[in-house]
Amino acid sequence: MLILYQRRRQNNKSSHSNVVFERKPSQEEYEPNRQLVDFANEVQMHYTLAMKKEKYCPSFIDGVLNEVFYAGIYDEGMGESWYYVEPGETLASLPAKLILVTKDKKYDFDFRSAFGGHIISEHFFSIFETLSKGNWEIAKLDIVTPKGEKSGASNYYFIRQRAEHRESIEIIDRSNSNIDYRKTGEIKHIASLAVKPDVDKDVFSIRDTSLLGYIFFSAYAAEMLQKIELKGFEIVDSREIGKIGRA
Repeated sequence: MLILYQRRRQNNKSSHSNVVFERKPSQEEYEPNRQLVDFANEVQMHYTLAMKKEKYCPSFIDGVLNEVFYAGIYDEGMGESWYYVEPGETLASLPAKLILVTKDKKYDFDFRSAFGGHIISEHFFSIFETLSKGNWEIAKLDIVTPKGEKSGASNYYFIRQRAEHRESIEIIDRSNSNIDYRKTGEIKHIASLAVKPDVDKDVFSIRDTSLLGYIFFSAYAAEMLQKIELKGFEIVDSREIGKIGRA
């Protein structure tokens, strides 16, 4: 389904607004939204996820990832070859299953960026796996306390997109974005981000250090996520990226 425009519905409990996706507007709807509709027809809309504070949805994941649990693991660093390698070396593939050892009592979020990837709920994953997304690595995630006891968290997955599989920075529509550059030509700050309309994926990330941890969605993917009740984040227009904290 082609998404032609977006209308905002204000949520008094949040600093951001919810996005309601519609079909082509009627003439009565078009006139007061002329500028937004015309822009959407010219530039394909893309979205990202903003942090939303809710109970059991911490902004920081206090823990470590490993393949096995053992006493004292929580106090050790993460140096596994699937997590970190020296420059010039190749990052190993994710194991099929990982363990998150955390002091957090419970999780009830559906999406959080952490450990160079994203922790997503089974609910979120059910949508993620149906979308056009290119190459992503996926590991089933068990969550335990530093004593090895099962936490109060639901089922989660850890996903990541390796640098070589991320989209090139060339997909950024510079003419419709607001970006500050360093003298070297590197991106310093992105206040507003527009993506070129020829991107053929529903879910993707972009290969640039200024956008590490951000994940982007097509209008179709955003609509699918909007249909179900998900916690810990809000769907926002990528042109608002400079105003948000990423989920």
